[in-house]
Order: sequence, then structure tokens, then C-alpha cells
Amino acid sequence: MVEGQLSELLYRTILTYFAQGIIGLLLFLVFLHFYSLNKHKFLQTWAFSWFAFFLFMVSTSSILMLPKNGYTEQRFWLSLVSMTFSFWQVAFILIGCFELVRKQDVKPKRLWWILGSILLISLTIILYKHENPDAGNIRYLLRVGIKYLLIGIGFLIAGLITLKNPQFTRGIGQKILASGFLSYGLVAIYYSTIVILNFLGGTHALPSFFGLLELIIIFLIGLGMIMWMLEDEREKLKKTNQELDSFLYSVSHDLRAPIASILGLTNLAKIEAEPNDINQKYFDMIDQRVKKLDIVIGDILRLSRSKNSEAKHEFIDFNKLVFEIIADLKFNEGASAIRLNYVQNPENTFYSDTAQLKIIVGNLLSNAVKYHRLDQADPYIEVIFSKSKSKTTFSIRDNGEGIPKDNHDRIFNMFFRASTQSDGTGLGLYIVKEALAKIDGEITLLSEEGKGSLFTVTLINDRQ
Repeated sequence: MVEGQLSELLYRTILTYFAQGIIGLLLFLVFLHFYSLNKHKFLQTWAFSWFAFFLFMVSTSSILMLPKNGYTEQRFWLSLVSMTFSFWQVAFILIGCFELVRKQDVKPKRLWWILGSILLISLTIILYKHENPDAGNIRYLLRVGIKYLLIGIGFLIAGLITLKNPQFTRGIGQKILASGFLSYGLVAIYYSTIVILNFLGGTHALPSFFGLLELIIIFLIGLGMIMWMLEDEREKLKKTNQELDSFLYSVSHDLRAPIASILGLTNLAKIEAEPNDINQKYFDMIDQRVKKLDIVIGDILRLSRSKNSEAKHEFIDFNKLVFEIIADLKFNEGASAIRLNYVQNPENTFYSDTAQLKIIVGNLLSNAVKYHRLDQADPYIEVIFSKSKSKTTFSIRDNGEGIPKDNHDRIFNMFFRASTQSDGTGLGLYIVKEALAKIDGEITLLSEEGKGSLFTVTLINDRQ
């Protein structure tokens, strides 16, 4: 082989190290981005660990490209960079784990002390017998064998922390991350063992796939970090949503009692006031505003109950369900002037969640009454039921106000009101959508302004 020409094995090793460095650089940018989004300090620390790994791999591949003889000064500085940043990578990973587990940041002064101490140790190892041409084996033992031994121990510690500490959210990401840390630690210790055995007179060689194995493990560590972080954020978001739902339910429930008291007091005041008393107008205004507030709180309570309740699989008699809801709505303003068209059939039964179905049908019928046109000849609401082996469908049609086409995509959004003519809260159809999500149902809309609307609900029959 011509002097300076790289062997095929060495060439592949250099490419593998370079590829690992590119992965490290990409992960550095990814974690730096995540840190900029939520400001968790451990993410910034892990980002620094990947940047250190990038410099470790680049310097190591550069050393391999140098001829074995000569370029002593270049080899010295590259070896110092390689060793320092390899130790810094492990230090940043362990510090990041500490910040996550203890939920406190490492003080900058202490961090610089740790990094400075590592630099001093690395410099001491690199300087040991640096100029002795006959001390190549001892230098190789210190610069490679001891380095990878310490790296391996550091990664094993990080793996055990990730695996055992309850601060790491349990999930597939945590398992991949812990497995990656432990695997890389074992691989590094195996590498250091080969170096030590060869120093003692052995002739052991690393497997040809060793570099590829390292590349795969580094990729798994990065993937595990990202997956764990996403799972952790999802768990935190889930907990926050549960706390918010609980708060809304508690506050809304507690407000119903004073609202009922206010309504009772205003009614008493109206009764006791003289018929022509000017205060009657103010009592009526208070009564209207408080009733609207009661409607809003009632919708919030229904939404909270819908989101927090577990879906049940129960026998549903659709005939009974419709007429129970109609009985509740018949005293609503204008309801007595609207004709209900529904054909009862003893076969109109299926399995689903009773509570969610009451919310869905109740809100759709309530909206049909609320947004009707009572000045026409025949105001009506039609309920249509059909069932096949695979699905159950029911539709609610009316000839009321209808919904402008531009609003069709927005009517299921929270607090969106398609009409300004009603005192609705804008929560009704949003609650319908959330209730359907609980029972894996779908809803579609056909509507034309001034001619009415048709809402169609489809449920999958998974039990006969």
C-alpha cells in the first residue's frame, strides 16, 4: 500500500465517524429548536451534548486521515479536541439528566468548573509522553482505551437514570433512549477492552461492522430523546387539560347556585314592585342577562361532563330518546308552533352511549328550534332514522334560517355563532362534535341560507 493511501477499512471507518458527526449536528439543531420553544434548560444542555459529539466525531475522523508518522502538532491538537469533547458530551448528557430529574438548573459557575476540569484532565492525558516516539502504545491506551472506558461508564450511568428514575415519562421513547444509552456504554467499554488487551500483548481486532453498529446506536439515542420528549410533553398537556376540565366543572357547578338565587330574587322583586314601576325594566334586564349567563355555564358543564366521562356501550331506544328530549324542549320559545315529524319504529334501536347521544340529539334539536322561522306557513323539524348491519344513521332536518355556505366549515368551532339573531353561546355544535369524538361518530351538514339545514350523524355498529 502506498504511504498515505487509506485502506478500504479505514476509509469506511472515517465515513462512519463523519456520518455520526452529521447526525450529532442535526440533533444539536433539533434540540436547540425545542429549547427555544419551551425553554426547558435540560433540552439546551442535551443540545450542547450533541454539538460536543459532532466535534468529537469530526476531530476523530480527522485524526484517522493523518499519516501515522509526522504531523505531530496536528495530531496533538486534534487528539486534545477529540478527547475533550468526547468527555464533554458525556458530561452534558449527565448534567441534562440531572436538570430533568432534580428540576433545577446547574449553576453556570459550577458548569464552567466541570468543563474546565475535564479540559485539564484531557490535556494531562494528551501531554503524557507526547514527544516520546517509543511510547505509541501507552499513548494509544490513554487516548483511546481510557477515553472510551470513561465514555462507556458515563453512558451506562445515563442509561440507568433514564430507565429507573420516575421523572422520565414511561413510553416507547424512554425505552429506546435507555436502551441506546446502555448499548452505547457497553460498545464503548468493549472498544476500550480491546485496546487494553492489545496493550497487554494481544492481537484482537474490532469487527468490521463495529462502526455501523455505533452509527445505529447513536441514531437510536437521538430518536429516543425526541420520542421521549414528545411523549413527555403529551403527558404534561394531558394533565393540564384534565386540571383545566376539573376547574371548569367545579367553577361552573358552584356558580349555578348563586345564579339561581339571583333569578329568584329578581322574580320576587318584580312581584312586589308596582305594575308601572320603572324598576320593572331593570329587573327584566337583570333577569335576561342572568339567564344568558346560566345558559353559558350550563353548556360548559355539559362540555365538561362529555369530555370527562368514559364512553359506555348501552342499548339505545331511539324513539324514547327523541321524545324525552322533545318533552324537555316543548316549553322553549316558539317550540309549540313547530311541527315535529318523526315516525316511530320498534326497530329504531342500537348500541351506543346514552349520555353522549342525549347531548348530540338534544343540541341538534335545540338548535333547530332556536334558529327556526316561525313566520312561514309550515315550520317543521323532521327526524329520520335508518340502520344497516354496519352503521346507524339519523338526520335532523328543518326549514329554518339555514346557515350561510361561508360558515359551514366553522360552525363546529368553539364559540362560533353563525347567527346574531339568537342568544346562543356558540358552544352547542362544538359540544356535539366532542361528544361524537367520544363514540367514534361523524356528522355532516347540508344547509342553504333561508331554506333550512340537514344534519346527519353516522355511528358504526360494532355490536348488534
